[in-house]
Amino acid sequence: MRRFGLALGTLGLLAAAAACGSGSANVPSAPAQPLSGAAADHQRLDLMRLRLDDLGPNWRREAPSLSGSASKCDPHPKDVTISAGSWKSRGVDFGFGTSAQVHSDAIVFASADDAQKVVAANMSAGVIKCVKQAFTKQLKDEKSFKLLGISTTILKRHKVADGLSAIRLTLNLAKGKKQFKFFVDAFLLQQDRALAEFTYMNAFRPAPTSTEYTLAEAIAQRGALAQ
Repeated sequence: MRRFGLALGTLGLLAAAAACGSGSANVPSAPAQPLSGAAADHQRLDLMRLRLDDLGPNWRREAPSLSGSASKCDPHPKDVTISAGSWKSRGVDFGFGTSAQVHSDAIVFASADDAQKVVAANMSAGVIKCVKQAFTKQLKDEKSFKLLGISTTILKRHKVADGLSAIRLTLNLAKGKKQFKFFVDAFLLQQDRALAEFTYMNAFRPAPTSTEYTLAEAIAQRGALAQ
């Protein structure tokens, strides 16, 4: 899944943050006539993407990032079967002023085991190392600011659905004598055969834990309606 890769397309957001000095979950009612088969899987995929209403006021829908750097780091296990969605999906993007951005997407697999294999692959040390290297390479020649270093942290979050995994990248940046941080929190939420991902990018301070948890709950509740 293009979890961290699309975050590599946020140079404009980083530059804006260098120049600059809570959401609510809405869960729709179940469909009047439940779908089945492939149609149900595609509906579930759509329900497990974040929506503008999940993020609250002052957020806006943005055009998906065109960054292609994702494929170099995001693992695509060959022994899994996708029922709805695609490794190449661009998902949906939302922005808040010049300091925050959220990316969201989902894939439905043929089995819960397939979904778990993808989670394990994404959380591997090799993938995390690759992402750090990709960020470092892309940002080393940036003129708007200077990259001082990148650290990674496995985030501990309450269990949501069948599992919620998360990693934070902390970018230490400088613009002239001013230093600041940029945070990239990437989540994978498994619900049976479905796997939702969302990446919350925030300048200066991490996104509130309660906000990220609320977004995960919104995804899980909508996905449960489509089971």
